Amino acid sequence: MTKSLLAAVSAAALFAAVSPAAAQVGQIGLNYGKTDVEAAGLDADGDAWQVEGAAAFQGGTLNGQIEGSVTRFDADGDDADVFSATGHLNTPVGAGYVGGFLGVQANDDAKLWGVGVEGKAQMQNVSLHGQLGYGRADDLDDVDFWSVRGEGRYFFADNFRVGASAGFSKVDGDGLDTDLYNLGLDAEYQFAGTPVSVVGGYERGKWDDLDLTTDTFRIGVRYSFGGDLRARDAAGVGQGSVSNLFGGTIGSALIAAAGEL
Repeated sequence: MTKSLLAAVSAAALFAAVSPAAAQVGQIGLNYGKTDVEAAGLDADGDAWQVEGAAAFQGGTLNGQIEGSVTRFDADGDDADVFSATGHLNTPVGAGYVGGFLGVQANDDAKLWGVGVEGKAQMQNVSLHGQLGYGRADDLDDVDFWSVRGEGRYFFADNFRVGASAGFSKVDGDGLDTDLYNLGLDAEYQFAGTPVSVVGGYERGKWDDLDLTTDTFRIGVRYSFGGDLRARDAAGVGQGSVSNLFGGTIGSALIAAAGEL
């Protein structure tokens, strides 16, 4: 846990040093999720509470974003906390950007470090974001993650958007060779004249070899600063965390359950 918090602080210090006078755009949110798990004909469910935040630093030729979250999973009376922090550096290309990221997702018993490349394209009411990354979890018997994820967003107005995402992870380790898939839908609406927005989403996850599927429904509220939804999206706020890239809910649950493995 301490290393995860240090990683988040280090990322914030890095980007503050890169552009100390930059205009900041960001958000802070509280989310609740309900996950239904089906494996080998058996059903279970769990709850998750999450505090998350993200900010962008505009430096002109070199921009950055940081994002972090703390998630508490509760399933059948067992609690586990997962911490996530991701830092991004990129350079503008047209209305979008290209760059890279570095991040960590961890609890007290396991850590997943991730690194990769990403890009964003902006077209009037549509934005597209893609990532390709490699992750390694030394505490889970040296498990390697090779992941790709894409996300698209459509803006009906500056303060109302819907989005869809798809991800794939190849997971290799000692006696482990499996695939994780994720599909997601989400929407966000910011109330006129206020910095407050509401969010909702759905994610479907599948773990091939275990014949395990997850269905997660999320709701939440956010406080934003520095702009409306479209401005936050253009700055890259809240896109591309390691927790989303490396397996989504299933990947986070692996880290959360590490102490029980």
